[in-house]
Amino acid sequence: MSENEVDVVVVGAGLSGSYIALLLKDAGLSVKLLEARERVGGLTYSPESKAYGGRVDLGGQWVSPQHKRMNTLIAKYKVPLVKQFVAGRRACLHGAEVFYGEMGTVPGLSPEEQADYKEAYGRLYAAMDGLAENPWESKDAKALDSITYVSWVDSICKPGRVHASMCRMPGAYYGALPEEISALELIHKLRSCGGPLFMSDTATGGQAFHMMGSAMVSEGMAGELGDALILSSPVRRVEWDDKGATVISDKISLRCRHVVFAVQPVMINQLQFDPPLPAKRRLLHQRFPSGRNTKAVVIYDRPFWRDRNLNGNIIATDGSMTAAFDLGGQGTDKGILITLFTGRAAYGVDNLAHAERRDVILSKLAQALGNEAREPLEYMDQVWADEEWSGGASSPFLVPGVLTTIGAEIREPVGPLHWAGTHMATQYRGYMEGALVAGEAAAQRIIASPRA
Repeated sequence: MSENEVDVVVVGAGLSGSYIALLLKDAGLSVKLLEARERVGGLTYSPESKAYGGRVDLGGQWVSPQHKRMNTLIAKYKVPLVKQFVAGRRACLHGAEVFYGEMGTVPGLSPEEQADYKEAYGRLYAAMDGLAENPWESKDAKALDSITYVSWVDSICKPGRVHASMCRMPGAYYGALPEEISALELIHKLRSCGGPLFMSDTATGGQAFHMMGSAMVSEGMAGELGDALILSSPVRRVEWDDKGATVISDKISLRCRHVVFAVQPVMINQLQFDPPLPAKRRLLHQRFPSGRNTKAVVIYDRPFWRDRNLNGNIIATDGSMTAAFDLGGQGTDKGILITLFTGRAAYGVDNLAHAERRDVILSKLAQALGNEAREPLEYMDQVWADEEWSGGASSPFLVPGVLTTIGAEIREPVGPLHWAGTHMATQYRGYMEGALVAGEAAAQRIIASPRA
């Protein structure tokens, strides 16, 4: 085998791609991992904060004890892990009003609205329970896949704050608008992650712990891969046939038996394939857009909101922001907040100049937590929709009509071409754990291949 010939080329050194490459290397296959950026980590990004005195996260960082693969890697690479701080009350914004209440509730709902919210959640869980393992085989699949999620919510809720609260989910979890994601897709994605109660649970669920420096996981894998990793090497063209493929990047041309694309579909659409991908696969990528997610980290000299018995958690039922969290842990001296503007909320800040976006975000924090929020020690943010090699976050999603027409083929290889990334996971889609689930499945498929 020549220097430019390997068993497998993996495109994208995020969590999924790095995990695939490491599993294949450990299985004895020769691998090259190509990454367009100057760094690994993909949608995990952990810059240094001088004010905090360590690394903070502008990408994914939450994990549950149920995320077994992620927790194994976190322990292996000694990534700092902090229990989510929730002692005190949360805040809920609705226009100029601010309501305060317990975690697990939507503060400000009237008793009648609380009853309606409970009923709507029950309808959502009934819809999740009614799905087959393959959602396109479900009894109501065609009906649910023919409408958007907001149309489904319209059928169970009257307009108002309960309706708005139900419509937060596509943006909060996947960066999607409720008007653009298939109802079947959203309900299936929620089910694959354990449901919204688990996803928002701060005891043992999806928001139980957070890393401080999540990119250290991919960096740890990169250290084990050594010269199998090539950075600043965007792939431009893939020539393929039944025997393998030639992958051409800005730095190298590689002949291989298998290629794994661990990148978002919007990125695959930018590549040139010879011959072109089958029409059905191209259609899938076109109807698999990325969500919008903007995240800010704000550091203060102390967690002043705790003086008012506030835990730093903020939600909004007016679509103006998605959430804020206190990441300081129980014994912190510095105040550390992150804010999320996803889905509809992202459209309100993404196109602003940096200084203006900073002012808007700090104003939201001040509205909920007090005017001290306007004077941080440090502020930084990341607009993922502007990131050249991501084109959005946190997870691609399917528009109406795709699951019931192409669903059975979403994960199927096309000749030597394979697909990974959290959007390809059968479990925990959209989570970092989902990226590993999908990576493991792609690696196992290749390892089991008689041509490997």
